[in-house]
This record gives sequence, structure tokens and C-alpha cells, in this order.
Amino acid sequence: MAFSAQNSITIKRLRSSDSLILTFGNNGIPLFQAIDEVSGAVSPNWEIAANQPVRIPTITSTRGLTANVLSHKWSHNGTEILFNGVESGGWITDSTGKFQINAGGHIKIIKNLASAINIAGDILSYTVQVSVAGVEYSLSGELDIVIQKMGASSYYAAVLADTESLSSDITSTNITTKLFQGVTEITSYHTKWFKDFVEWPDKVGQNNITVTRDDISGAQLFIVEMYKTSAAGEPILAKAGIRIIDVSDEYKVIVEITSSNKMVSDGNNVTVGAKIINMKTGAIYSPVGAVWRLDVMDRENWVSLKTSATNSIVVTTAETDRNGNHYDVDVMAEVTFS
Repeated sequence: MAFSAQNSITIKRLRSSDSLILTFGNNGIPLFQAIDEVSGAVSPNWEIAANQPVRIPTITSTRGLTANVLSHKWSHNGTEILFNGVESGGWITDSTGKFQINAGGHIKIIKNLASAINIAGDILSYTVQVSVAGVEYSLSGELDIVIQKMGASSYYAAVLADTESLSSDITSTNITTKLFQGVTEITSYHTKWFKDFVEWPDKVGQNNITVTRDDISGAQLFIVEMYKTSAAGEPILAKAGIRIIDVSDEYKVIVEITSSNKMVSDGNNVTVGAKIINMKTGAIYSPVGAVWRLDVMDRENWVSLKTSATNSIVVTTAETDRNGNHYDVDVMAEVTFS
């Protein structure tokens, strides 16, 4: 029987992975605001309840154990959000009046973050302490809030999933796309879907798709390209990607930093390694004839910046620093074996 498994790690200049997986659900609204270059208008307006994005932290044990939350906190651009305001409808407002939280730790943005003086992206950070089988763990994750100053010809694509983690209990997820031109949401466009770099013809032309466990081996990166029409030769308007994990697969690829240096900077590279874990036994599995591919992925355009045919790859400033800017990258690992 042939097997295939895949996983990836985001290099925030950089952190290692864990046997616990932190993902974020959503209410179908992307973390995106645009500012009109001429009028200064912000869209979508997050002061309107129907436009307010919600993010839902979820902790999953790869071995199916229960993760009990001991404590958690949200931060905005590195500053802890203090939820000490008025409670209404199960939501507590923070001290700035920009955010709300509920008993489950879900966060809602209720004020516009984009403005004439804030035209750069923001970051929401989540840190949680959990107990699993009597052992305590600390997990953290970040969510990019995309804020762009956009003219009428600028495009931005977003892709959202009902859940980014599948299992024997949750066997499918719905993935939706959104396209913005300037500050206006576009509802008519053509799509092409890819699994990693391989086109997925079954889904061509679909703005919303369903992904099942059969579509995933451990983890899978799905990329969507958006066009005005299906006509040949149309240029790509925008591209977006999302990673879906299957925590119940028999084999899982663990991607982790193996170098002493954990963050990319001038003269300091990061080495990322991958290994196969048998999820039934917890043991490292080293099959003969395993074929590896590791890619350093550009998270802006979802293209590969560097490829390795082994289970190790080195990330340097040649990949993170481009066009005078510093970027985070993903390292994606895939292996096939019998």
C-alpha cells in the first residue's frame, strides 16, 4: 500500500511545532480592511455588526486526548488586550472598545483598525496554557490582519475554512473564497484550485468547495487563483492559500526547527527538519525509499522560493528578505512511501 503524508510550519522567524495543534475557526469574514486612496473610506466597516470578524481558537491533540484550557490571553500588536469593559449578550468589551471576547475565548473585532494613520497590517496573537493527560503545555499562534491602502485597480483574495482541522469525528470542511477590488467586494470571478503545485481540475470554477479527509494526507495546502473570467489567457487577479490538517491519519509529518538558531536574521540561518510519526504508536517511522520534498513558501504569492529533495532545508534571508521588506515564510514538507 502506498502512503503520502504532508505538513508545514510557518517561520515567523521562527517557532517549532508541537503534538498539540492550535487552529482558528471563523465566522466567514476575513481579517481584511481596505482604505480608499482618494476618499479615505474604510471597508468593510467593522462598526457594523454584520461585518465584524470573529476568530475561534481550537486546540486539538493529535492523539485524540482532551485539552483543558487553564489560562489564555489575546494581544494586539504585542500589547495584551484587557477585557474589563461592559458585558452584553455574552460578549465582554476590552478597555479600548475595539475588541470583545466570550466565555469560549472567541474574539470579535468591533471597531475599524484601518485608518488614515494605520495603513499597515496588524497582528492578533493568542497564547494559551492547556493541560493534557495531566501535563501542561503552552501554545501560541498569530493571525495577520491585512490592512491595505487600495486603489480601484487593486485586488485582494481571502480564503476561509469552517475548520482547519479534520479528524475521524469531523470528516469534512467547507472552504470559501472572497475577492476585493479596492474597497469593493467582487462576487463574480473564476477560480482555479491547486493541491500544493498540482492543479485540481475537479474544483475549477468553484468559489466555495468542500474538502474531505480523502483529500488530505496528514496536511494539505490548498491554493486558489482568481480570474475575471474563464477565458484562456486571463491574468491572475489574486491568489490565496490555506492549510487543512487531518489529525486522525495513521502517519503524520512533524516539521520542526533543528538548528540552535530559531529566528532568521542577517548571518543567522534556520534549519528545518521533517520526520514521519506513526500516530498509533507515537514512534518515529523511517521507511526505506521515502521520497521527500521540502519547500520554502512565499506566503504573499504562494510560490516556492526554495526546494529540497531531502527531509531538511535551510531558510536564509534570501527567502525572508525581498524587495527591501522582511517577510514570514512557510516551510512545507511532503513525503511519499510504501
